[in-house]
Amino acid sequence: MRHGSPLIALSLLICAATHVESAWACGACIVAQSESTLVTGHRMVLSVSQNATTLWDQFSYTGDPVSFAWVLPIKGVVEVGLSSDALFQTLEALTQVTVSSPIINCPPPPRCGDDAPLAGGGTGADGSTDSVQILAQETVGPYETVQLSSNDPAALYSWLQQNNYFIPQDLAPVITSYVNEGFGFLALKLVPGEAVDAMRPVRVTSPGATATLPLRMVAGGTGAVTPISLWVLGEGRYEPANFPSFQIEPSSLVWDWAASRSNYGELRQVGYSATNGRGWLLEAGEPVSSYAIEYPLTDLVNYSPQESGYFGAPEKDITAYREMLDDLDKLYGQLPPGSLWVSRMTGELTRAALDDDLDLTASSDQSPIPRFLKAQNAIGLPPACPSTPSCDPWQSGDVSGGGGIDPPGGDDIWGRPGSCSMGSGAGSPASFGSLAAAAALALSRRRRRHD
Repeated sequence: MRHGSPLIALSLLICAATHVESAWACGACIVAQSESTLVTGHRMVLSVSQNATTLWDQFSYTGDPVSFAWVLPIKGVVEVGLSSDALFQTLEALTQVTVSSPIINCPPPPRCGDDAPLAGGGTGADGSTDSVQILAQETVGPYETVQLSSNDPAALYSWLQQNNYFIPQDLAPVITSYVNEGFGFLALKLVPGEAVDAMRPVRVTSPGATATLPLRMVAGGTGAVTPISLWVLGEGRYEPANFPSFQIEPSSLVWDWAASRSNYGELRQVGYSATNGRGWLLEAGEPVSSYAIEYPLTDLVNYSPQESGYFGAPEKDITAYREMLDDLDKLYGQLPPGSLWVSRMTGELTRAALDDDLDLTASSDQSPIPRFLKAQNAIGLPPACPSTPSCDPWQSGDVSGGGGIDPPGGDDIWGRPGSCSMGSGAGSPASFGSLAAAAALALSRRRRRHD
C-alpha cells in the first residue's frame, strides 16, 4: 500500500484497476466488477470559516487504477484548486501524539569540591439535458471538472453513467438521497491522454460554513473497516455532533519497559469497539500559529520544489510559491490569525457507520486537548541507572594524558580546580569530559518516549 499522491475534497472515485499497490486521494473508490482496487484509509482536512469551507482528502488503496473519476456532493458552485501532500505531512507533525514513560529517578552525579551544578537548557453544447444542468466546466491542472445539478436522481445517475462515471447500482440510492436533499455534484476525471502519474492533489472550496463530511459517499470501494484521520481548522476546537467521541485518559496509560511502548494503541481500539466502530478519538485540539504551518511548506518550495508537491502553472505564470500561498489562503479562510485552532480526530469506521454524514460542531468545552502524555503506571523492570562517577581524579587510571584529566592542582576542563573523573577515552580530555558530564546529567532524569 502506498501513500501520498493527490488530495481531493471528500469525493467519490470511480476507477478501473489491476493488481498493483498504490495510493492517492478520494472519498470512495468505485471499480468495475473485473477490477480489484480497495480503499484502505483516508486522511482529511476541513477548514471552516464564516464565509467558506474547504475540504481536502487523501486516501490509501490497494490496486492500480488505470482510469478513474470523482463525484462529490456539493451545494452551489464550488471552487476547485490544486494542493499538495506536504500539507498533510505538516499537520501530522504539528499534532502528533507523544506518550512518555514514567521518570526514572536516578541519583545525580556527585558534586566534587565546591562545584556548582551545571545550568540546563530549555526550549446544452456543454452536455446539459432537460433534466441535468451543467453549472460550470473547467480544466484544472490535469483534470476535467464539471458541476451538475438535477431534480431527477435517475436522470443524474444516467448522465454520470453515460459520461464514463461508472457508479455501481448499490450507490444509486445514495445519489438519490443527496439529490432529494438539494445537493448538486462535482465530477472530475483526467484530461484525455493524461496518465495516472499525472494526478495532482485537489481541494474544493464551498461557500458558507458547512462543517459536514459526506461520509455516505465514502462507503463505495471500502472494506469492512475504514480508518480515517481528520484535521479541522477553525475558531476554536471542533468535535463530532452526531457521532460518539472519546479521549484517552492519562491515568489509563501503562508503560511497558520491556517493549519500550505504552498501551495507547490498545486503549484506542477499546474505544472504537465500545462505540461499535462509530466513535472518533479526539487526539489533539489546540491553538496553532499560521507560521508553524507556512514555514515548513515555504522551506520545501524554496529548497525542494519537487518534494513540496507544488509545481505551479508556468503556462499561466503561476509559480510554485504562488500555488502554495493560494492553498494556505484556503486553509486559513477568513479565520482571524489569533483565533486559529487545529483539532485532530481519528476513527476506524465500519461500513455500517458510513450510513450518515459526519456533522462537526464547536466543542462546548474549549480547553485544549493535550497531546504530550506521560504514562503514570508501568510494567516490567526499568533500565538501570548509570554508574556514579568518582570524585577522585586519580581513580581514572590515567592522569598523564591520552584522554585522562589533569592531576590535582591543575585546572579541570571547565577551568575549575579539581573535578569528577569521567574515565579515560579517545579524543581530547576536553571533548570527552564535556560529553560524559552532559550524559550523566541527562540520565539523572531519564525518560523514554514513544510516538
